[in-house]
Amino acid sequence: MLLMEKVALLNRQNETFALAMIIESKGSTPRHVGKMIVYRDGSIEGTVGGGLAEHYIIQESVKAIQVGKSKIVEYKLNKHAKDGIQMNCGGTLRVFIEVYTSRPELVLAGAGHLAQALSRLADSLEYPYCIVDDRIGYATKERFPNATDLFINEDIGVAMLAANLNEKSYVIIVTKDRDDIVLKTALQFPIAYVGMVASKRKTITIFEKLKNEGVTEDQLEQVHSPIGLEIGAETTGEIAISIIGEIIKLTKETKPTKVKQLTS
Repeated sequence: MLLMEKVALLNRQNETFALAMIIESKGSTPRHVGKMIVYRDGSIEGTVGGGLAEHYIIQESVKAIQVGKSKIVEYKLNKHAKDGIQMNCGGTLRVFIEVYTSRPELVLAGAGHLAQALSRLADSLEYPYCIVDDRIGYATKERFPNATDLFINEDIGVAMLAANLNEKSYVIIVTKDRDDIVLKTALQFPIAYVGMVASKRKTITIFEKLKNEGVTEDQLEQVHSPIGLEIGAETTGEIAISIIGEIIKLTKETKPTKVKQLTS
């Protein structure tokens, strides 16, 4: 597989990585053109010339991935030059490090009207999403044509377990009457975010129930409820916008903190 084909594949798979590309080369350098994929652990595919310069570029790429920002780096390949690195080539090398960050993977727990509105926004933002519900007639491909998966089970907790929740998962709970089960199940995994559409009274009731079942206060403090940005949302579409807006805000401000898992 060609390197740029691999980049396209990784992007479709919603992976996080960096692509380092030589954008300018002056004088004597190991290579004048080159591309290299760098993963979060520092492993690579391709090359920008090898040697010490490539080693530094890998380090800078990993740092760029960690902060989620692309950048340009420049190296003087001359150990005698001011700010030069320990190489004898003598030329200069400029490299663009483009960071590909994974998009939030939405887990819409509940397949009602709000979930449909959320799915349409997810489509426009190219956010992958799956549907979890206990009702066969609601969680369908006709209603959610672009869902990556539909997880349906009469026991919605079993359906949630099948959703393979991970550190990219943003769980939005909009069930008919199974919020407590979904929330408790979600907290068993190192998810990025969990939010629940519920009134203040309903939230208190669910939290008290879960605390009696072993969920800690520390766990529950990480749950976003009420969910969404304060924009005075009233309609289903407006509420969906406020929820997606909150997720966008969190992903732009800082890397999401994994929800702490249940210990039992």
